[in-house]
Amino acid sequence: MDTINRITNSLNILDFIKALITFMAFIFGLFIIFYRSIIVFWRLGKNLGKKVFIFCPTGGKRDDGTDKDMERELSVLKSSGYFNLAKGIVTDFNNIVPEDIESAGIVVLGYHKEMCHFEDFIQMVKQANKPLIIYTFELGYPLSEEHRKIICNYKWYALSSMPLRLVSDLFSIMSSYQYESKRS
Repeated sequence: MDTINRITNSLNILDFIKALITFMAFIFGLFIIFYRSIIVFWRLGKNLGKKVFIFCPTGGKRDDGTDKDMERELSVLKSSGYFNLAKGIVTDFNNIVPEDIESAGIVVLGYHKEMCHFEDFIQMVKQANKPLIIYTFELGYPLSEEHRKIICNYKWYALSSMPLRLVSDLFSIMSSYQYESKRS
């Protein structure tokens, strides 16, 4: 009987130790998740105040025949209440001041295939090293082959095609992109 009691006590102690280790691992896991969430929300809070620079040159038609002017998208972005859109939409490449792009948190390009100054604009964004969202207005992301070659070696861009996706992309980039460090 004495041997059985010792074995039972040993198992109880081992079970207690296992339960304690499992509980500690669970608490440690929750701490890591909570800590990482705090980092993401802290970054998002800091980045939501950054400006969104929107360039949408005139020209191009949507599938329904209306102009690709980004007014609908600007309205959606404003109604979300999250983004600093003080500059509005710039439609003339010659009115772009490099400081506007450098001070922006994210640059949005309203894209159409016939647009002029695509390469010059992309070079300005690359030089400022800012995240870029190319808004195509249409499903399928129809970039021309020439424009695709110009943008392909820039790693900080995303393609977007619908207003809600644009809001989502802006929000995602602002919660993940670290502006403080120099990007290459």
